[in-house]
Amino acid sequence: MKLHIITTQKTTDYDIDWIELNTPAGNMVIQEGHAPMLVELSSGYELLYQTKSGASMSLMIVQGVAHVSRTDVKILLPMDL
Repeated sequence: MKLHIITTQKTTDYDIDWIELNTPAGNMVIQEGHAPMLVELSSGYELLYQTKSGASMSLMIVQGVAHVSRTDVKILLPMDL
């Protein structure tokens, strides 16, 4: 599954196994084949994901939105990292 982190300045892509999203409705783990959705990300939480190489990565979210499809996740952030 592909992860695209999109900011105002650049797009960064990763091959991942899963991603954990913190939303106002609660947290959820997304894997390939997940039902498509568009969700607001909760501010002040880390976005956690595991790359295909097995490395666990995180990103602090101040504000953003996640667009999930069956094969990729796009994280849209209003500022550069």
